[in-house]
Amino acid sequence: MAESAGGEPRLPEDLVLWEILTRLPSKPLLRCRAVCRSWRYILTSDATFLLAHHRRQPALQLVTIGDARECRLDALDHRAGERRPVARMDQAPYRDNFRPLAACDGLLIVSAYGSRHICNPATRQRASLPRLSGVYVSGLYPHRPSGSYRVLCWKAPNDADHGSAVYYVYTVGFDELRCVGESPGEWATRDISPMFEYCYPPVLVHGRFHWRPVGGSPGNNMLAFDTVAESFRRVRTPVEGPHADPFEMKGELGLYSYNINGGTADLWVLEDYDANFWSFKYSIKLERPILFPVPDEQGDVFIVSQQCLEHLSSGGSSVATRHEWNILHNLMRHRLKETLVRHDFFPAEGNGGADETMLFRGLSTAVVLPYDNSKQD
Repeated sequence: MAESAGGEPRLPEDLVLWEILTRLPSKPLLRCRAVCRSWRYILTSDATFLLAHHRRQPALQLVTIGDARECRLDALDHRAGERRPVARMDQAPYRDNFRPLAACDGLLIVSAYGSRHICNPATRQRASLPRLSGVYVSGLYPHRPSGSYRVLCWKAPNDADHGSAVYYVYTVGFDELRCVGESPGEWATRDISPMFEYCYPPVLVHGRFHWRPVGGSPGNNMLAFDTVAESFRRVRTPVEGPHADPFEMKGELGLYSYNINGGTADLWVLEDYDANFWSFKYSIKLERPILFPVPDEQGDVFIVSQQCLEHLSSGGSSVATRHEWNILHNLMRHRLKETLVRHDFFPAEGNGGADETMLFRGLSTAVVLPYDNSKQD
């Protein structure tokens, strides 16, 4: 252990930077820039440090909240028992317009104030996406070969009863929608419903988007889109739809199969992607009818019912926490994993592109979640 000039022992600076500061949430980390000039540079401009910090942040589920004054987007940190403020907008006249459309690497695409925006809540940067006007957003993803961020989006056919949805790719920061083809087979009619992707957005794993399996017998019932080859394919799953939800868990593709009337929720994991080998992990007991489950990155699951939000630990039926819930809270399947990594597509004018006029102005502090650990109905 190193010693200070006065002889007092202190931790080595490398240990403080790479093992302690990388684990801090973005807001307290940014305050540490005032310690000294070297820290200010590292915590602001060192790409290696900023990426290491991003990788150690938890991936938190997003939740929308509305009242008479505002509409909010918060991140649900159930382990800390709080909601962290992410974005907000004045309620009127856009109450039904405010929602997250995609999330990836700490970036969000949101619909707000009548248009589409990409933003980084940690740095409060925002840029408009006018080319996404008139299309439905499927997902945001990093395109590894080019180093860019791209958006998979689609348009419905002119006649909603005939034809397939046509998919496009948009590169953030550019002015082109490039057609990549139509959705195949069983997904043609499903994709023309915006509500489907709003409630069940595709999941990005191994550079591919995966949609919720269609109903029927187990088989090639999951649709996948390869973001590098820009082509669609079918994936075989061990369960049938319609109540089977894919999610990302520690870099792998997971699948929860459940019964909304109670019973169990079964977790499967695609352990060998190329060989399409699914492994059954465990069942979670559902003690009451549910509206829907939302898995987190650890494989635990949030159970949303009429009365409350429950967090169930993976591998068992115990309720870790039970939070009070109401109709104004809408738990999303999108996750936010904070980042301070810089991106060129944000405007550089003003305070490093920080935008206090939209989405972030007037954000309050974190809200403590009321909960009940009694496990009583």
